Amino acid sequence: MRTRLTLPLLALVMSIALSACGFKLRGLHDVPEALRQVTLVVQKQPSRFEPELRRALATSRIAATAAARYRLEIISERHTQRTATLTGNADAAEYELRSEVRFRVLDREQDNRVLIPERVLVTERVYTNDPDNITASTSQEGLIRQQMQQDLAQQMVRQYLSLKASS
Repeated sequence: MRTRLTLPLLALVMSIALSACGFKLRGLHDVPEALRQVTLVVQKQPSRFEPELRRALATSRIAATAAARYRLEIISERHTQRTATLTGNADAAEYELRSEVRFRVLDREQDNRVLIPERVLVTERVYTNDPDNITASTSQEGLIRQQMQQDLAQQMVRQYLSLKASS
């Protein structure tokens, strides 16, 4: 009987301790009312980054609407791949993936005053290429690219939410 009570009690104590220390799941932010809507403008179509940014905004309970006060502009995005190391046979042993997104935030209620001037967010990853298993390497590259897009989207949401001190 004692063990039946011990596990739920331990779970309760752990959840209280985690909430008391400020622990939050990744992607969950306290969003002030003024920042709960944003107009998202993407210069380059189609965009690899836009779907992931929309997901990150939705996760943070920020609606992308056309009539919002703040305007988040994705000015450009660039995704590159280069050989990082070579094998003895001059085959690619590792590749470096790099993604870069330029953006800015404007306040439409104040004559498009620039609140966050143009900034560049960058993420890089290196992965090992297996020449004997091209399918696995290609699949690995796709997963890494998706993680990179998620990372950039989270960075951008955090930058946008930094406006809460000034709004």
